[in-house]
Amino acid sequence: MNIIFINPRTKLLHGGWRAGIFLLLSPFALDIVNALLRTGEQESGGTLIVGVAAIIYYVILVAWVLAASWLFLKYFEQLKLSSLGFAFYRRVGTELLQGCTISALMIVAVVALQVIGGGTRLLLNPMVWKSADGIRSVDFTGVAIIAKGAVLTLVFISLAAAFEELLFRGYAFQTLLRDGISPIVPIILLSLIFGLAHWTNPSRTIFSTTNTMLAGVWLSVAYLKTRSLWFPTALHLAWNWTMGFIFGLPVSGLKLAQHPIFLSTSEAPLWLTGGSYGCEGGAPTTLILVVATIIIWKVKFLCVAPEMEAALQKNSPDHQATIKLGLVE
Repeated sequence: MNIIFINPRTKLLHGGWRAGIFLLLSPFALDIVNALLRTGEQESGGTLIVGVAAIIYYVILVAWVLAASWLFLKYFEQLKLSSLGFAFYRRVGTELLQGCTISALMIVAVVALQVIGGGTRLLLNPMVWKSADGIRSVDFTGVAIIAKGAVLTLVFISLAAAFEELLFRGYAFQTLLRDGISPIVPIILLSLIFGLAHWTNPSRTIFSTTNTMLAGVWLSVAYLKTRSLWFPTALHLAWNWTMGFIFGLPVSGLKLAQHPIFLSTSEAPLWLTGGSYGCEGGAPTTLILVVATIIIWKVKFLCVAPEMEAALQKNSPDHQATIKLGLVE
């Protein structure tokens, strides 16, 4: 019986039990916060109302998962919260910039393929311009409204991305690695759960859910290459913000921005555009995610920061397993 619960190598509760208990807490987080803050996420015809209430909702969720991660790290494994991947070190800014740039370029490529295929059309938001006496000029009132929406949406999306990365690439993912389990297992398991977590979103399809699982693999590889949650979080937030605010397309079935920079329409064929679910329901996203995952895996400039390397060598026997997989040079 002892072997079932205790890893004989580490003398700790098996990683599978630790991860399972941790993940079981997450639905309670959602239920409790929804009970306390009914206005957290309000959907109206597939539109997510991004305001102060929605931001508070995700602040509470991020705080909840951070607190749970701290408790599990401290009392199950005697590790510090900084080992989770959100520590501050010299390369944090670089990783954030790399993640945002890579992800924004990915969405530009996806939308370009949809436009070339004839399924998506782009129109610059008319709020940017005003006409008087036949002369068109910048409408600063409209630009101010768009800019306000940009900030609110960015804050909201950043918190939502941080929450999902903490949940799906954070403690549960990492504790399985520390238990000596092959990285393939948490990649597949947590990506599957990540995809199923979006199953109730409006207009979802089997194709969109498969793409979301593939995005989970992409983000998992991003974590393994850097051992930092900053990089996958930057990928995640820039993906959603570029798609939802820059191009005005649905993000996982939800419209995030009332006043995006572009007013985009995505029509048939559904396999190309994803329809009302957005880019994540289309084939161009499948192609770009596969290519991006391979590139992130292979490129040399993405690597573990020296500070994270030192922490891994000190606290994480899973580091050697990652090297064997070829994800860390």
